[in-house]
This record gives sequence, structure tokens and C-alpha cells, in this order.
Amino acid sequence: MMSWDWSHLKGDGLLAHTIRSAKLSGLLLLSGLAMVLHMLLPFWQQPKFLQGDEVVRRLEELLE
Repeated sequence: MMSWDWSHLKGDGLLAHTIRSAKLSGLLLLSGLAMVLHMLLPFWQQPKFLQGDEVVRRLEELLE
């Protein structure tokens, strides 16, 4: 039987881990929604914080 591995929480703690996970999830969901909207309305430009290079920069920042 496989047990739950809590070792990835040692450095941050549960609250910090949950907050970081929520930020990552929100960023990915918003950027995905912006991409779909941009696909449907090609003239619409995503806000800077949802554009690909900024999303990559923010993901790298949050995952460190």
C-alpha cells in the first residue's frame, strides 16, 4: 500500500504550500482562459501578466 508523502511540506509548511498551490492554479487557469478568449477573439490582447513569457517567469518564481 502506498502512503502519503509529506516530505515536500518540510520546507514550507502546510499553509505556505497551500497558498503557493492556489497561486499557481489561479495563474494557470486564468492564462488558459485568456488563451481561449484570444483564440476566439484574435484582436483581443491578453493583459501583460497573462501573456506567455510573464506566466513562465511567474511560474519559475513560484516554484523556487
